[in-house]
Formats: sequence, structure tokens, C-alpha cells
Amino acid sequence: MAEPSNKTILLTDVEGSGRRLDSERPVMRRMLYTVLHETLLAAGVEAGRYRCEDRGDGVFVLVDPDLPKPPLLRALLSVTTERLVSINRLAAAGAGLRLRMVVHAGEVALDEYGAAGADVDHAFRLLEAPSLRAELAATAEPSVLCVSDAVYRGVVHHAHPGVRREHFHPLAVDSKEGPLRGWYHDASRRHRAEDARSAPVADAPAAPAPVLRAHTGNFFLGTATIAGDAVAGDKHVGVRTAPRPRPRREQEGTGR
Repeated sequence: MAEPSNKTILLTDVEGSGRRLDSERPVMRRMLYTVLHETLLAAGVEAGRYRCEDRGDGVFVLVDPDLPKPPLLRALLSVTTERLVSINRLAAAGAGLRLRMVVHAGEVALDEYGAAGADVDHAFRLLEAPSLRAELAATAEPSVLCVSDAVYRGVVHHAHPGVRREHFHPLAVDSKEGPLRGWYHDASRRHRAEDARSAPVADAPAAPAPVLRAHTGNFFLGTATIAGDAVAGDKHVGVRTAPRPRPRREQEGTGR
């Protein structure tokens, strides 16, 4: 059994590849690999430091874990976009390239058949999410990048140069394994990134509302400080008094 090791996972997929003619696919693939190799080179990922698996309309890339992720994210956000714009400007109408891209990191087992592992599945769930497809369809940019929640919290959240966390937005994904969350890049709007260190302390639970009951006597609404005794309702107190003088006739009848 192959033992897993940590890798940076990069996935790319061409939008609308199923509508391409077979005669167009070789050109599409050459364009894709040209953009990919230039992006990796700009990120400092040299040949021999990554492994590619062809997916027909996309590429599955595993990068050595000791290579830093911020340069890769910067290259995907800048070099990839610039190269796609240049290529698409020269391409025939309808032959341009638009990409969905995902970056994740985790444990991957390699054997003679390829790569496997829950983290690989996780990355592909993000790549194939309808919500990520919708984000690419809605933007005029030639690509959209999504990072996993682990990469967001470990890299993007810390605001490395060229990686602006306020331009990454949460993406909810339903999968067979359960709900997942990714973060997709859209520089046209901003969001306030979560920051556990500066998050406000939760408000103390509100005091229960006072219960009012109908009764005679005094009642208190809220908090009261009382010296002595407190009575809810009527209070009857016996008081010793001097004897009431009897009527004169009553006194005469006693023989006094």
C-alpha cells in the first residue's frame, strides 16, 4: 500500500470543453499547458518539483510541499490571467480559454495507477461545484481561482504580499462527504476577512424577562434591594394595643 505524503494540490479545468470539436481540442490543450507551465515557472516551481496528470479538459498537478504557496497563488492570480488574456486575444471567436482553478493541500498517496486520498477528492469536489462554475460564468475575467478553507486560513488569511484576503469570498459546496467551504477570488468586490484574534467578544446572555403575575399588594419589576422582609401579596401583622374602654352601662352591670 502506498504511504501518503503532503502535497500542494492544483487543479485546472476548461470551461465548456464539451462543446469543442475534436479538431479544436489539440489547440485547446496546447494553450492550457502553455499557460500552466508559465504559471508554475513564475511561481518558482521548476520541472521535477511537480507532477502532472492529464484530465483531457484539465490538468491535475501535485507540487512538492516544501515550495511556498504564496508565490503560487500570486502567479495564478496574475500570470495565469495575463497569459489567458493574451492568448484569447489572438484566438478565433469561440476558441478562447477560460479556466476554473482550485488550490488545496493535504495527504496524497501515489502508486502505479496515480494519486488518491480524501484530500484529492476534496479538491475535485470544489472544482466541480456548480457554485464555482456559476462564478466563472458570471465574471468577465478569463479565470476564477478557488482555495480550500485550509489554504485560506493557512495562507490567504495572513495577507501575504500580492494575495489580498478581502478579495476572497466564501463558497458553500455540497458534496457526498458533507458540506465543504472554499474561498473564490473576485477582485471587483471586498469582504471583511474573519479574524478570530480581533473578533468581538460575544455579548453576555440577556437576563430573562420578568414574569408579571396579578396579585394584590406590592410588586417589583426588575431588581430591588430590600432591607428587612419582602412580601409578595398582602401582609397582615398583629399589633398589641391598650384595652378599649367599656360603655358605662356595661360597667354598671358588673356590680362595680
